[in-house]
Formats: sequence, C-alpha cells, structure tokens
Amino acid sequence: MQKRDQLILQHVNQKGKASVAELSELLSVAVETIRRDLTALENKGLLHRIHGAAVSCKTNDLGSSFQYRQRTNSDAKKSIAQNALEYFFEGAVIGLDASSTSWHFAQIIPNTPCTVITNSMHNISALMSKPNITTIATGGVYSAKYDAFYGPLSEQLLKRLHIDIGIFSCNGIDNEGNIWESNELNASVKRKMMDACDKKFLLADYSKLQRKNLIKLAELEQIDILFIDQLPSEELQHYCQEHNVLITV
Repeated sequence: MQKRDQLILQHVNQKGKASVAELSELLSVAVETIRRDLTALENKGLLHRIHGAAVSCKTNDLGSSFQYRQRTNSDAKKSIAQNALEYFFEGAVIGLDASSTSWHFAQIIPNTPCTVITNSMHNISALMSKPNITTIATGGVYSAKYDAFYGPLSEQLLKRLHIDIGIFSCNGIDNEGNIWESNELNASVKRKMMDACDKKFLLADYSKLQRKNLIKLAELEQIDILFIDQLPSEELQHYCQEHNVLITV
C-alpha cells in the first residue's frame, strides 16, 4: 500500500493532475481502490481530490488569493451585491461560494432569520455577528490560499442540501456565454452548489466580461440572473435574451 501511495503521489505531482481512470490503468488496480487511496492521501493533506481526478498540492494554479481579489474592483462588487440583495427573503436558504463578491453579499445581508451555506471562512466570519442567521459550513480540506474548504467532503454535503438562491462569481464570461474559473478546486465545489440551487445568481464586475480562463465552469444559460455593473457586449446580450437569462445592471 505504501509503495502504491508513493507511486500515485509521484505521478500526480509530476503531471499536476491525474484522473482516477488513468491511475487505475497505470497501477493495474480497481478504480474503487484508487478512489480510496486518493481519499486517504487527501486526508493527509498530500493532494486535492476533484471530481474523477486528483490535483497536486504543488500545482501553481492561476487563482488569486482572497486578499488580492478582495481589494480588486471592490466598489463595483459592493454595488452588484446590493442589487442581488433585493431578492433576499426571510427564511431563505442561501448558498455563497468562496468569491470576494459573495463576501460582499455576506457583509450586507441583514440579520434576519435565514440559512447560509458556504465553504468560505471569510463568509463565516462576516456572518458571526448576525445571530439570526444559521450558518452551515461545508467542511472539507482547508486551503489557506483561498481561506475556504474544498474536496469530496464539501461536495458530499452539498449533494444532500436544497438551496433557494445561490450566489456565485467567476473569473470570466466570454461572448459565447461560457463561464470560466481559474482552477479546478473552485470549479468543482461551485458546480455541486449550483446543482443544489433553485435559483442561480451570477455576480460579475466589468473585469470579468469578454474574458476566458483555464476551466470552463458552466454555461450562462444555467444562470437565472446575471448581475453586472455595465452592459455586456451586444453578442452576450443576445445570448441572454435567447436563453432567458435576466441581466441586472
């Protein structure tokens, strides 16, 4: 077992990412065995699990730290979050991703009975002084860079929950209606949260428009309302009209 663990780690660290099927074929063992090995390695903090694969802890992903994102375009993010708050209602179950825009939403949400589900420690801290809000943390493997939790433990909890409104951000939206993320850890958890939501709100400041990144998170047609601070291109406006995505500026 120890030798197999070492081979898995060596392969994942060399490639940056490896699928379960790839490791199963490489080591000539069952897929279920690889999944158990990856879970054990993740619990030791030696790699990160994502859907159907593993990512090296040594990978230099393109994601920016929360502290950097928190300072970037903060006025625009506050304004966008304020617009999204108009859809808040007492007793709602709200999902917040680990974006800095969701943190602005957590900052301004009123101390009214509701439930917030999040994988972000910054969101949890923002809600600590609001006793009428029930805060549920997803748990999982902690990332100091993002100050948030990721991995299969987070995703398993999200699979069992129902969320009324999900608040999400992203790294880019291109003119074809694709939503982009910078790394697979964020993308994987966001997809699971999206699956649990009745309504999905995407909050994106002007810097995200006409921009692609590393990982395709979703398509804009999966979103109910796009909250932005300036009108997008005519091409993206046409896409939203075709797919019944409401744009709120």
